[in-house]
Amino acid sequence: MPQTAELISVIVPVYNVKDYLVQCVKSIINQTYKDIEILLIDDGSTDGSGKICDSLSNKFPIVKVIHKKNEGLGLTRNVGILNAKGKYVTFIDSDDYIAPSFIENLVLGLKKYNVDSIISGFKRIDSNNNIFYKEEYKMQVYEDDDVMDKVFTKMLGSLPEKHDSLKMSVWGNLYSMEIIKRYNLYFVSERKIISEDIIWNNDYFKKIRRVAILPFCDYYYRSNDNSLSLKYNPKRFQQVIYLYLILKQIIKEDHLPQNALLRAQKQFFVNIRSCISQLQNLFLKKHYQELLTIINDDTLQEVLSQYPIERLNTKQKIFLLLLKNRDAKLLFILNKSKLI
Repeated sequence: MPQTAELISVIVPVYNVKDYLVQCVKSIINQTYKDIEILLIDDGSTDGSGKICDSLSNKFPIVKVIHKKNEGLGLTRNVGILNAKGKYVTFIDSDDYIAPSFIENLVLGLKKYNVDSIISGFKRIDSNNNIFYKEEYKMQVYEDDDVMDKVFTKMLGSLPEKHDSLKMSVWGNLYSMEIIKRYNLYFVSERKIISEDIIWNNDYFKKIRRVAILPFCDYYYRSNDNSLSLKYNPKRFQQVIYLYLILKQIIKEDHLPQNALLRAQKQFFVNIRSCISQLQNLFLKKHYQELLTIINDDTLQEVLSQYPIERLNTKQKIFLLLLKNRDAKLLFILNKSKLI
């Protein structure tokens, strides 16, 4: 542990995660870095998660619980920020967990490289804690204009011909509470703007001087089959369009490099694919009607006309060409066969 310990606030939004909550909190309690506070913000859970929070708080003094009405992930994190007493803050989703050295590695990197923020990789796990994907980054320190041009820009997505993005999520990172308070930074609601994390990171990273990317993967991110992102949401497609238009405006206003728009557009197509996949369990007529709405959208067709589809791999290229050519029948067949 560093000789001069800084208090780290660990903000954990909680909503209906009774099966995973104890594992998450105990992984934080068991950290090798001990100068921490854990804020469990119960977002109106209905499955008993709130009672589990209270039980953990009664047993462990470093655990603090706040119960609130249901408002969603972004606004729940804001309650944590308002109540955090640490010099730095990290966010952990309540169905995830961290390795014992997670926070210590973040703090050591913070001190060693004299930075305002730390980004680290992650391992993706299933409901049984089996690891099926690992995202590890090379050690890098960026400062001044490079923070936005080479770090935030990569959070927008990958270039057409390769996967070279940085995760846009806030979990697994370390942020300065001094900067958050100085600039009055808070999350927008994901019910208004999906991917509230990318908006937060934009607000935060343009206010800092230095950031380090560390090469360890001590965060375990759970892919949940019951995730809301996998279920049909009639508003989802328009939310995806709205997010893209906001990011396009951010890229222009922040004078980000030319490749930023390409990155945002590729992620836009990933989100479109997700919207189409959500249609799989709808009745056939509704499925086809929603698919037609998507492929005939003016914004989507405009982006497709601008994007260098030829630089993509074969599978991605075929998908975008089907969208561009508005081939609803073939897209419908492939989607019902779960090939999209």
